[in-house]
Amino acid sequence: MRQNWLIVLIVVAIFVGAYAVFMVAYYATSHPTFFCTKCHFIEPYVASWEEFPHAGVTCLHCHEMRGFVGKLEAKSRGLNYLYTTLTNQYTLPTGAKIFEQNCIGCHLQDYRGYENAPDLATADGDHYEYIRDNRSCLECHRDTGHEINILLKPDFEKSW
Repeated sequence: MRQNWLIVLIVVAIFVGAYAVFMVAYYATSHPTFFCTKCHFIEPYVASWEEFPHAGVTCLHCHEMRGFVGKLEAKSRGLNYLYTTLTNQYTLPTGAKIFEQNCIGCHLQDYRGYENAPDLATADGDHYEYIRDNRSCLECHRDTGHEINILLKPDFEKSW
């Protein structure tokens, strides 16, 4: 019986340790001006983001699902981007996802630290109707986070 508790304790310690290592790596690689801008094709996005209303919102607040699984999914996408970049296999657009439930949550004042975000309840237009109709926030607010979207001109020429 004592040996079973020892095994359980070791397994729990391994999970806690792995979680701690993941969270340290997560925060070390989540700051846009420290890490995200290191890829050459991200630099124009960051420069554009710094001049727009969402400059105080980190990349992952828009490009990551909420919760621990969202963190894992976002970092696995990041590792894939890193791999394809290092092996020169990437192509544009890379497909940066935007999770619109984050837009809604922030603009419903659900997230601490963003109390100054315009509230959907007082915003122009019937945003609740748009949400009920499953309309995308990006239909009207495409350039809110970045002025540029996929680094390509309408005729598919590179813009860098």
